[in-house]
Amino acid sequence: MKKITLIKVLFVLICSEAVANNYNFKVLEGLGESQRLIEIAYRAGGKDKSLYHFEKARAYRDISVLFASEMEEVGSKIFAIKSMNSASKSMEGSNTPDKLESIVLSKKEQKEQEKDENTVSKQTINPDQLFSDVQRLRDDKAFACAPKELAYTEAYYEAIGYELSKERPKPSLLKTFYNSYLSNYLIAKEKVEISKKESLECYVGKIELPSGPESKEVKEEPVAKASESLAEEKAEKVERTEEPLMVRARVHFDFGKAQIKKEYIPLLNEVVKVLKENPKVSIRIEGYTDDIGSKAYNERLALRRAMAIKDYLVKQGIEAERIEIVGFGKEKYIAENKTEIGRLTNRRAEFIVIQVPSQ
Repeated sequence: MKKITLIKVLFVLICSEAVANNYNFKVLEGLGESQRLIEIAYRAGGKDKSLYHFEKARAYRDISVLFASEMEEVGSKIFAIKSMNSASKSMEGSNTPDKLESIVLSKKEQKEQEKDENTVSKQTINPDQLFSDVQRLRDDKAFACAPKELAYTEAYYEAIGYELSKERPKPSLLKTFYNSYLSNYLIAKEKVEISKKESLECYVGKIELPSGPESKEVKEEPVAKASESLAEEKAEKVERTEEPLMVRARVHFDFGKAQIKKEYIPLLNEVVKVLKENPKVSIRIEGYTDDIGSKAYNERLALRRAMAIKDYLVKQGIEAERIEIVGFGKEKYIAENKTEIGRLTNRRAEFIVIQVPSQ
């Protein structure tokens, strides 16, 4: 029986000519896919293989929901992608924590904090202190002794960082994220302190039994079983497969333009991060349009938009040979072109992950 041990995400970016204020009516699709992948990860044993990454997938999903409730399209999609990537890592059994990055404030936020000591973020949130506290948890073996709480702490730390990077952070969101961060941080800290005080295995490491005649007899059977288990695992590797998934993440373009708007750069940066974490994955960017304009013009426009996204990914360090592009233009509609919503749905560019052969 085949077992799913690795799931790669198909990133679908919908490139649209809609006005900037038009909310993405399909933002919940990303949430649905992240929830579906979490459920698949659970059934595949991801929670047992890597509790930290499994719980981080759940935390990212919760954050994505919060952003969606605030009609914050880009933030919701970024954390939906993060959720799916963490779920995939849990199924792979990754035993290393994610890279921790310091929070970078927007220029406006930096100036406000310098001018006014009473700003909301300055009163309740000190980015440098948060970074130091989370790093201290990691250094103090929270990954082993409090993996769930560490995962949630880091996820909400990232949410705070994302919100503070905006020109106009929402105080209500910052407060929600900070409260969730603080509650998980305090629980993680307490668990680590108890583990240290009680000299628990997660903190001090596994205690080796003394060797001797009796211990050899006890160890023979487990070693034999371990060998059998290893043989079974090798046999299973032949049957391993992948299940590609899809999440729609919309990137809007001005009418007749192919320039990427700055508000969608964080979303593309998240795609870059996932591609860097999966170096064997290659992608194909397929551009599409609606039915307005000539066939030749739309084919050129679709290709230009796909190329713009490819150029950005390459500039961020993704090898050009890993990215194919094609412009379909007025073809393969997925909705009727009779309404603006239908045309919006059809104006898209799909990121297709080229499946990696099973190892």
